[in-house]
Amino acid sequence: MERREQDDSYRHVLKYTWVFGGVQGLKILVTLLRNKLTAKLLGEAGMGLNKRFLNIAEVLNAWTDFGISFYAVRRISELYEEGTEDEMRRFVGVIRTWSVWSALLGAMLCFFLASWLNDYYIPGEPHRLEIMLLSLFVASVPIEAVECAVLKGLRRLRTVAVVEILSALSTFLFTVPLYYWLGMRGIVLSLVMCGWSVSLIHLFFSVRIYRYRVRLFSHSVVREGWPLIRIGIPYVLAGVAGAMAAGEVFKFLGDDRIVGLYSVGYGLMVTYAGMIFKAVETDFFPRLSSLNHDTVRLNHTINQQIDVCVLLMAPILILFILVMPWAIRLLYTENFLPAVPMAVCAVFYMFFKAVTTPIAYTSLAKADSWLYLLMECIYDVVFVLMMRFGYSQMGLTGAGLALSAAALFDLLMIGSVYGLYYQYRMRMRTFALIIPQGILLLVTVLVCLLATPTVKYAAGMCCLVLSVLFSLRLLSSDSSVIQKVNSKFRR
Repeated sequence: MERREQDDSYRHVLKYTWVFGGVQGLKILVTLLRNKLTAKLLGEAGMGLNKRFLNIAEVLNAWTDFGISFYAVRRISELYEEGTEDEMRRFVGVIRTWSVWSALLGAMLCFFLASWLNDYYIPGEPHRLEIMLLSLFVASVPIEAVECAVLKGLRRLRTVAVVEILSALSTFLFTVPLYYWLGMRGIVLSLVMCGWSVSLIHLFFSVRIYRYRVRLFSHSVVREGWPLIRIGIPYVLAGVAGAMAAGEVFKFLGDDRIVGLYSVGYGLMVTYAGMIFKAVETDFFPRLSSLNHDTVRLNHTINQQIDVCVLLMAPILILFILVMPWAIRLLYTENFLPAVPMAVCAVFYMFFKAVTTPIAYTSLAKADSWLYLLMECIYDVVFVLMMRFGYSQMGLTGAGLALSAAALFDLLMIGSVYGLYYQYRMRMRTFALIIPQGILLLVTVLVCLLATPTVKYAAGMCCLVLSVLFSLRLLSSDSSVIQKVNSKFRR
């Protein structure tokens, strides 16, 4: 009986990781094509400027979103388990009202603080009017986040998958033509168009479940939403700390070209490989939220998610390392090749995150927002210090090493603190599968950085084959999903 339950649980984890990993894969293909055209149309400096505008929006949204979307997924998931339809409908109305207030507040701050934001985040370049226009993009973010939270909390996972694909396509259709016609002047306008198109796509699907209704001046809604805001204050501060840490990194990196190279290196090894984490967030967080009072089941669920994340992530990272120079030429231009050593050195950032992320969701699932804030702030401080030191000593390569070192620190900190606070325990089986995959990844990194091309690809391919076989053997032994796939191929 226990074996059957474990098999069913692994089958569920793998099913939705594959589903949303596949969706993210399709989304990434669209993003890759968009980035290729963007690199040709805007160059390194244009991509760096785009990243600076996005960072401004992230800081403002972090200040004004009140952590509504995080809390909404958790609360809606609980109400879904309880089956309280009327309470669910009322709660959705509350968070939608507060999302509108959040959108208005963020937009006003962006509009009226445009001059200061220009001087602080893009010193020496006149972009005040563009930042004022950026306020429209800032307003779209909380609307989209809350509607996405409604779909996730209600476990409408297929709908979320469809929304992800449509959002990627709409972003591509608005971005490339504007860059072609306007060049760097079209960056902010494309952000605005993309932001609101994604929000409208989410609304199209969510309002079919619950009719859109907000009561901006209702005292009862304000009163009901205030506990949500109080819980969300630490999430706001954590988001602000993270966005400001990224802003500090952009400031000491220097000009837009270096920021553009850093963004490409970060994107290659963090954003694209991060499709696994998107799959984790979509299905794992609502499930974890519904188990937040059961320590035994919580530990079991977290360890299973770590198993799947590591076994899927390690082969992907090894493959990414081997094809990195070709990927740069294919996805961007040869001007971005200096980002390759940084991306290779940053590979352990994602590997450690594959272990840390499922554990870190515990405080979110339990709504222990102040502990979450403390962990995030400590990490952000260490991250900035490591990045400053790494970049000053070894340039972008040092920045890649600093990313990996910061992720290792985060893993050790989260694992220790949550072990004491939540009684989280990593089982030996999980630890035993992390070590060999980590060794194979380390060997691949070393041969790619130090060996000749012949040795690099020979040793790297051996590591890739061993990693894939190791993952397939363990996943197939614990889930009938892969066994079913294999049986179809045998036919």
